[in-house]
Amino acid sequence: MDIQTKDDALRVLSEIKSEQKRLAEANRDLNDNVIEKMAADLKDAQQKIAEMAAPKVETVSEKEATLRYHVKADGSLDVAGLVNDETDRGEWHAEFKRLVDDRNFTKMLTRDGRGSDALEAKLHEHMSKAPKVIQRAFSDASNVGETFIPDLLLPELRKKLYVPTALEAAFPSLNMPGKEVRFPFANNKVSPFLKNAATWTSITATDDTLSQISATAKSFGARITADEDTVADSVVPALDYFRDSLTTALSAGVESAIMNGDTTDAHADLHTTASPRLWSESGRWDTSSVTSAAGDHRRAFIGLRAAAYDASTGRDAAAMNYADILKTRSSLDGGYQAANDLLMIVSPIVMTKYLLQLAETKTLDVFGPAAGILNGSIGKLGGMDIIVSGAMTDDLSASGVYDGSDTDHTGYVIVHRPSWVMGNYKPQTIDIDREITKGQIEIVGTRRCTLIDMSNGAKSVAYGYNVEKA
Repeated sequence: MDIQTKDDALRVLSEIKSEQKRLAEANRDLNDNVIEKMAADLKDAQQKIAEMAAPKVETVSEKEATLRYHVKADGSLDVAGLVNDETDRGEWHAEFKRLVDDRNFTKMLTRDGRGSDALEAKLHEHMSKAPKVIQRAFSDASNVGETFIPDLLLPELRKKLYVPTALEAAFPSLNMPGKEVRFPFANNKVSPFLKNAATWTSITATDDTLSQISATAKSFGARITADEDTVADSVVPALDYFRDSLTTALSAGVESAIMNGDTTDAHADLHTTASPRLWSESGRWDTSSVTSAAGDHRRAFIGLRAAAYDASTGRDAAAMNYADILKTRSSLDGGYQAANDLLMIVSPIVMTKYLLQLAETKTLDVFGPAAGILNGSIGKLGGMDIIVSGAMTDDLSASGVYDGSDTDHTGYVIVHRPSWVMGNYKPQTIDIDREITKGQIEIVGTRRCTLIDMSNGAKSVAYGYNVEKA
């Protein structure tokens, strides 16, 4: 289904829920084809909802006025700053950075710069249309082409490598000052007393017992190997493919680690394959075992499912009714049960087969686009926002792990969002290397991040498993 507007997204949610209700009333089960279609439509609707929930931007004129920031006191232009500015200061500036990105990426990919001439001409023409605040700096420059714009800056490609999925964006983020960060953590709290003059001396002084939370950013990498001759012949059309492939790979790896990561020797899942429903068609995942593959992305940090097992908040949730979901939620510690702070992460099957037929599930088409709802969420249940994630797999055993034998179950996670933080260290990087003897170009994108449990192992996440998918 083609979803172009927020109204399209709301209509899709309403139609999916109506179809599920019709099938339930007719006592018919969802077949694989219907589930696949619903899952794809849910994914598209969730993305559109995330986009429409984004903060409103300034007008073009307001943004372009801020381009003065890159004009130096002597009237000259800080070109490197203009190119590397992560803020889009109007439509002209956004297009300028895209053209610089395309031109520089092309020159880096091809030995002779083939294909960059046309992009150079487009860049030259675009600079002639610059806003007045910087137009003079461009027109007065003696070298507007090769030497005027730095060659090895790829601002848009670096920025696009960090495109968090709806799940990742649901958690608070932290810019880490170094690859390792430590936070003090109070194990015991100061005790309160009723104060009056007669009992003041009898009040017992107590101190917090401090430990610390440590986190280390892990490097996620994605690599593309391209034939040098093929790239030279079609470099311009290939630019978006390279960008999108690296971006999707890194985003998918981080989301999968958030759900399925574990750093212990005995991984929560003994994966011999990994093919979450919404990503399986791409053949993206390595089929090696998590227990032996040091480079597996799921070894980056402890994810939500493993954390629930560690906190003894994993439970059999086969009933899949509203009361049973609340039982899963009640396994959280008391301080982590505020509904507005809770996020329910479900597989596409849990959403389409179970939640949409619950009267208590309110999808965004009921709340309306102006509702106070989490960006990327497609509804609420008991005050909890709901996010669908393909990383919540549907190939699990009745005990909630992957064992390679029983693959007929799925599940869901309920997590206290403020207790989990995405730590980001250093900007995303792109490295390009040419293998002369092989006639190949290696393009590698990397990102360093980690998921931090700020509750220090408390019961801030719960995992409901043994949910039948058929």
